[in-house]
Amino acid sequence: MEELVKRAKNNDEEAFDEIILSIEKEMYLIAKARLNSDDDIADAMQEAVLSCYKNIHKLRDNSLFKSWAIRILINKCNDIYKRRKRNIVSIEKDNIEIEDKTNNESNLSFYILIRSLNEEEKTILTLYYYFKYTTKEISKILKINENTIKSKIIRAKNKLKKEYGGEEA
Repeated sequence: MEELVKRAKNNDEEAFDEIILSIEKEMYLIAKARLNSDDDIADAMQEAVLSCYKNIHKLRDNSLFKSWAIRILINKCNDIYKRRKRNIVSIEKDNIEIEDKTNNESNLSFYILIRSLNEEEKTILTLYYYFKYTTKEISKILKINENTIKSKIIRAKNKLKKEYGGEEA
């Protein structure tokens, strides 16, 4: 991907398109975790891609393009959310498994699982459990201390366990 980013920085539109296509599904699912409306999701993605295209020359480390683009997308989602002032929910797609010592077979749909969490917790758990980012990577994307990310994951898991009748970690 670094070579594609380098080419995109040199105004190679095909390279930029290829980069975006490689992360498009992930961007969509992250936007869907933050926003309800398909129109809002499309707007957030379009604004994020446009911003990435206009500002790619400002990216210092080509290897960080994906994290940088996701951060831009999250900011665009937050902007739209603030404008719309409505509840954010909804991620469709498979299931995730949250480690639960009382029930290892606990596979809940992602939507049902995270609906009671606040927006920050939803975003962190989406990145951590669904996309398998490390706490260090999430820390860089969200610009939050890594230890704070770890604490928020534990608190969110405890909320979910309490809500679904499990024991707290």
